[in-house]
Amino acid sequence: MAAVESYWDKTDDELYALLGAELLGEGLGLSPEDEESHREFGKEWFADKYVELQRRICHHEKAQAFLGTTSTDRLIDAFTVQELIADFTGDAKTTVLIAVLVGRVGLGVFCRNTPAPELSP
Repeated sequence: MAAVESYWDKTDDELYALLGAELLGEGLGLSPEDEESHREFGKEWFADKYVELQRRICHHEKAQAFLGTTSTDRLIDAFTVQELIADFTGDAKTTVLIAVLVGRVGLGVFCRNTPAPELSP
């Protein structure tokens, strides 16, 4: 099982490359070109899912205590996000990578300007 701590010291670029490789179903590429394409895919995917992730995370009652502040413990934020999106990707490693990326900016910052929850029909 992937753990937040094992990815916490990686750079954002490394995280995006790992995310892209995981989402594409490939191991981390052997060439710099493969790593770059994985990184770009990971960044684009994260950007595309940003609002959906905000809605899922920021409107959850467990995240409410973290909102309105910019001085939370980022590692604790990442653990919280991991718990909140465990069913989002269906893959533990992808969940951890997303949790670390969100945790790095902090829930207070990530949740700023979160769109209203979508209404069920």
